[in-house]
Parts: sequence; structure tokens; C-alpha cells
Amino acid sequence: MSKSSTAKLLVDEVTSRIRDMIVSGQFEPGTKLSESVLAAGLAVSTTPVREAIAALRSEGLVHVKPQSGTYVFDLSPDDLKQLCALRTTLEPEAVRLAVARPGCRLGDDLAAIVDQMRAAQAEGDVQRYLSLDTVFHEAIIHASENPYFIKAYGLISAKMAAMRYKLGGDAHHMSKSMEEHDQIAQLIRRRAIRQVEKILIGHIARKEGSYWE
Repeated sequence: MSKSSTAKLLVDEVTSRIRDMIVSGQFEPGTKLSESVLAAGLAVSTTPVREAIAALRSEGLVHVKPQSGTYVFDLSPDDLKQLCALRTTLEPEAVRLAVARPGCRLGDDLAAIVDQMRAAQAEGDVQRYLSLDTVFHEAIIHASENPYFIKAYGLISAKMAAMRYKLGGDAHHMSKSMEEHDQIAQLIRRRAIRQVEKILIGHIARKEGSYWE
């Protein structure tokens, strides 16, 4: 393997690890990041860390304040409303596109994810549950088979995952979330598109309110 390929793999790994730290809440929103501290913690030089931070900036997970430093993203009420507006536009339409195709298996695929979520919930594995929550919603988007939907959702998916982790410790929120995911999967199986849209929009809006609570 060439040196350039090896370097790229290292940057990809460092980017993934820092992203996971942000999404999982190890770095709280608004936290100032130090390239040297990150490099020491990951046992790498500052070069791949600097490149990883540049990649994470493009995902909106970090931002740079001139003459101040690099910080983990934070969400204002307006930011979150805009993110949720994109989701409530994309996800119901993705369902419609998927269900319109003959042989659509989205409902079955989502039901299988729900079974895994239920098992994680029963085992008290919050991290696994929240990871599957992300998988559930990404499956809806990918089922659209619309590359523009997929690209647009990719711009916010990591931020939404971080929001899920922030809410993850709330037992009531998880219980309600579990119920709604199951309803969405079963309604898609029945091609009940209008009901799916109603639950999806309420599901997304409830998370927005819960975030600020």
C-alpha cells in the first residue's frame, strides 16, 4: 500500500473516532477542541487530526472561531427547526417513493430493525438502541433510491445522531420512541402512507421539543 493510501486510511480512522466522540456526547456541544490533546489521546500526530477536523467541519460537526479555536457544533432553536424541517420534507417523501415501487421491502426491513431496537432496550443497551435509531431513519432515506435525498440527509445525519444521544438517557423518551418506530414499520407494511406521514412528522417534532427540555 502506498504512503498516500496509508495516510488517507489514518485520516479516515481519526475522523471516524472524533465523530463518534462528538455524536456519543463525549464532547458536549460547544466544547473547545485541541488538536494536540486529540492527537495525544488518539496516539497520532497533529496532521491527521487537522485533516479530520477539516472533514468534520464539512459535516457541520465542528466550527472554527477566528482567533479563538475549534469548537463542537451547538444547536440553536432555529438550527434545530431547520434540521427538522428538512427531515419532515425528506422522510415522508422517501417513504412514498419506496412504497410506490413493486416489491418494496421497506416495511419488513424496518420491522427487523425495530426487533433489534426492542432487544437493545430490553438489555438496557442505550448506545446500541440509539445506533439502531439512526439506522432506522437512514434506511427510510436510502429506500427512496434518490441520490439527492441521500446526499441531503447525509449533511444532517451526524447532527441528528448526536441529538439522539443527548436524549438517550430519558426512559420515557425511549419508550415513546420505541412505540413510534414500531408503528411506522407496521404502517409502511400496510402502505398506509398518510398515517405514516402523520406519525413521522410528530415523531420528529417531539424530538425537537424534547431536546430543549
